Amino acid sequence: MPRKQIPIITPLGPYPTLPVTATALNFVFTTADSVNFDQFNFTGRELIIIRNSTGGALTVTLESAADPLNRTGDVTTYSIGAGLFSLFWVGALPGWNNAGQFFLRSSASTMDYAVVKIPG
Repeated sequence: MPRKQIPIITPLGPYPTLPVTATALNFVFTTADSVNFDQFNFTGRELIIIRNSTGGALTVTLESAADPLNRTGDVTTYSIGAGLFSLFWVGALPGWNNAGQFFLRSSASTMDYAVVKIPG
């Protein structure tokens, strides 16, 4: 099975059309796929928000890709405590670009992701 595609959230701002309508600033998390894993379309301008909504610690791995010097460096089995959030700013393509995708692996399907594309 292919990896699950996580949708990209584009925030409003800095000068939104007024008035800002109800729910226009809201976003939803996407549930992780702990079997087939996850990915999102990658531009190098993404902020990954990871939520552990369970009662115990879970782990996530951010999968690297070879950079121009053929180096890799996964963020491996990073532990996120119960009820906590973690953030990772992906501000560059080298080292993370897997053919236009960013790859994530979670230890449980109770992990949630939100990927926000920061306008540049």
